[in-house]
Parts: sequence; C-alpha cells; structure tokens
Amino acid sequence: MNMQLRHDFPRSSGVLLPVPMLYGPFGIGVIGAEAMEFVDFLQIAGFHAWQILPVEHTGMCSSPYKCISAFAGEPMLIDPRMLSELGLITPEELAARSEGMSLDYIDYELVREKQWTLLRAAFSRLSGKPYSSYKPFWLDNYALFMAIRHHFDDAAWYDWPDENLRNHNAEAVRNAKKELSSEIAFYKFVQWIFHQQWLKLRTYAAGRGISIIGDMPIYVSEDSAEVWSKRSLFDTDPEGNFVAVGGVPPDYFNADGQLWGNPVYNWKLMAKDGYKWWIDRIKAAMGRYDIIRLDHFRGFASYWRIPAGAVSAKEGKWVEGPGMPLFTALERSLGDLPLIAEDLGVVGKDVKELLKESGFRGMHVLQFGFLGDETHLPHSYTKYSIAYTGTHDNTTLLAWMFEMSPEDRERALFYLGFDGQWSQGGPNCAISKAWIRTLFMSSASLVVVPVQDMLGYGADARTNIPGTPEGNWRFRIRADALRDIDAGFYAALNKAYSRNNMAHNA
Repeated sequence: MNMQLRHDFPRSSGVLLPVPMLYGPFGIGVIGAEAMEFVDFLQIAGFHAWQILPVEHTGMCSSPYKCISAFAGEPMLIDPRMLSELGLITPEELAARSEGMSLDYIDYELVREKQWTLLRAAFSRLSGKPYSSYKPFWLDNYALFMAIRHHFDDAAWYDWPDENLRNHNAEAVRNAKKELSSEIAFYKFVQWIFHQQWLKLRTYAAGRGISIIGDMPIYVSEDSAEVWSKRSLFDTDPEGNFVAVGGVPPDYFNADGQLWGNPVYNWKLMAKDGYKWWIDRIKAAMGRYDIIRLDHFRGFASYWRIPAGAVSAKEGKWVEGPGMPLFTALERSLGDLPLIAEDLGVVGKDVKELLKESGFRGMHVLQFGFLGDETHLPHSYTKYSIAYTGTHDNTTLLAWMFEMSPEDRERALFYLGFDGQWSQGGPNCAISKAWIRTLFMSSASLVVVPVQDMLGYGADARTNIPGTPEGNWRFRIRADALRDIDAGFYAALNKAYSRNNMAHNA
C-alpha cells in the first residue's frame, strides 16, 4: 500500500526563525508586535512559510525539545503588552519587565522569573473568569500538574515528597484539585492568554499568505504532565520506573551519540486503543500550526532504545517502532496530514520504506551533501522533498565554509560555480546568497532558510549544538536585523524560480 496524502506542498519557500530568537524589549521573542513585523517581512520578501521550533512549555533546561507539556504553550512567549491592554498590569510593571534584559541573548532564568511575576500580578486583578470558555482536553491535567509542581517548589514530579501524588493516585489527585483550586485557575488563565495571542498571530499570518510550520518533538520530557499522569504509555516497570530512554547512536553531530533522557513509548499498549494519544497530539498540533515537521521520523520505523541508567548513548540498540499502522490510524481519524518527515540521521532501509509508504515529504540538508551522501546535494532533490541550507542543529553557512577542510571547500566552491570572495559575512554575504540561490533553483517543493544564513552570520549565531547541554537556544537577532536583509533580492529570487505560489494554508 502506498498512502497518497491529500495535502499539497506547492513550490514555495520559507524562513526558519524560532520565536524566542526574535528581537524585542522583553529578553526573549514574544508572539506580539515583533512576530507580526516578521510576518510582514516574509510577505514583502516573497516567502510563504515561517518555520518555528516547538512553542510548548519548556522545562528548566529551556530546550524546546524537553517540554513539560506536549500541548500547553510556553508562558515566556506571552507578550506583556497584551496584559497592559487588558488593564491587568500597570505601566510601571510593564516598564520593569524590560529592565536588565539583553538584546543579544536570552537569559532564561531572569526572563522566566520576571514573566511569572507579571502573570501572577495580572491574574490577581482579573475580574471574573474569562478563561473559563477555553477548555482543550489537556488543560485540566496540565493545570493540576503545574499547581502541584509549584506547591512542591517546582520540583520534578518524581521528586515530589507525596508518594500518592507521585503515582497519580486517584484520591490524592481529587484532594489536590480541591486544595489547589486557585493555583489551578491561574495556570488555566495563563494558557488562555497564550491561546488568545497565538490565535491573533496565526490569523494575521494567514491573512498575509504565510503558513506557520511547527516542529513536534517525537518524545516528551521525563518531567511532563503526560508522563506523570499516563505512565503506562511509556516503557516502565511495574513500579512505574523508566526502563529505557531515547537518544541516537554516534553520528555527524556527536561521536558518542546523544543521550536525550526522554522516556520511550510503550508502542504495543498504544496500538491497543488505536493510538488515541497520538491522534489527540497531532490533532492539537493541527489546531496550532498549518504544517507540522515531525521530528525524528526515523524513530517511528525503529528507535534507539538506551537502558535507563546508561552513561552513554553507545549502550543503546535499535528496536522496531510502530511503523505504518500509526500513520494509517492518524489518517483514518484526522484525514489530510500536513506533515513533513524529519528523516535525518542514521537512516536504514526501514526508514526509507516507511517514508515511501506514508507518502510524506522527507528532508534534505544542503550541508550534509558534502559528507558523502549526494542525496543532500541540490541537483538530487525532487519535488517531493523539503530542502534546507541547514537546520537548527547545524552551524551557519558561513561558519560551515570556514570549518571545511581546504579540499572540501574547493570542491564545494566548484559545485557552486563560485569564484568570488567567500569569507566576507553580513547580510550581503556573497557565499550565503550563492548557496541560497542554488537551493531555490532546485526541484524541492519547499525550501527553508535559517534567518542566520540570510544575515550572513558566523558560528556565534548558532542555535544549538547537539549533545551539549549548556549555552544553546539563547541567540537573538537585533531589532535592525530584518532591515539589513535585502528583501528585494529574496522577492526577486522567489519570482525567478517560481516560488511565489499561494500559501499552504487554506
């Protein structure tokens, strides 16, 4: 069976820019005025897609791939100006929210502290319960989880001193709902605010022909509302302890592999109820995004299972994943699936077969084309692929050129047909523009460029270095960055290579 999805990807282009990376006065990008300005830039420059990283509520490590909820929005991304417009905070409080904030990097600890303080002040002045009409299926469980977590000084659920609450005992949960009702209401208010702002941004983008591509991590954090309340859906022993965690074997990014620490799924149990949890998750994501990039797609064919307590990802082994029955169940329940399969990493025959059978579009990354895999070189792309100069895990184009061996760089420059000055950075960086033009010329239906490559930035602007726990996800662009980009060049590029088609969203 070859499942042909109804979702179409017209020939178009987009920009990868994580929301937190946006400029603005609050120490982190927010889903307000600056996000709408970026949408305006995309429209002027002829793009039709904005790809972001996960915007779900992250844990203390601030990685968007370690969310404490698979559904709730990140409170740090709420625009404080909306709270002011609602009359819930004073001008002085709004001004204080910006004090001490860096324009160049994200101080998550300071931003988180100030944002929660402001949100609590706003909630204390709320009249009535305007949030009561917002009732997504996941909200009650998430709000309870957060209320208990706050009660125990933000400790991870497996460190809560109350054993009954740790184990999600029904009576303990009922009692907590009564005792913490005010705190539960606060977290519902916060998610209502996030939802209102997100809906406004998405509507604004749709009105300008811009689709939002969201990124869905395959796993959820070990300290998450879902793992706490639905332990049986994960690979645990009879006492609820994790038996195995996720990661990847040694690869291009890390010689020791990557030990993510996320609990892996109990796929056999999930299959028994027709993958309802996944249906709910994809349905919620389809309500938030126009297109979903399904992270670590290869894990649905087979996943790297690492014994709990292992000190290295090298101790793992490949285990068969859910395969096509999962996607058949999703399509049967949800219809058209607007999914991009992130089929990167160590890819075997099983992954290629699953990609073909599912009918999803896979990914190509230009930088990988000079590592011996010619399928990542632009001349190999087909209209069924989604192509990138680099992902959030890659360094920038300019840094990549500097990091190449002289032999590889000469080969790359010959491939590109470039004989100019390649080492000069900045928004008019000749080598970055040349690579981006080559990507646009390819047959890939959708091409995506990280904003750092459009700005000609070096290695210090990298979003993430896989396998390194510190210093990631903190880079921000300056307020004048978008004005530095030659929007006319990209508008002409989109027109020249017929990438100015209608947007993906209906």
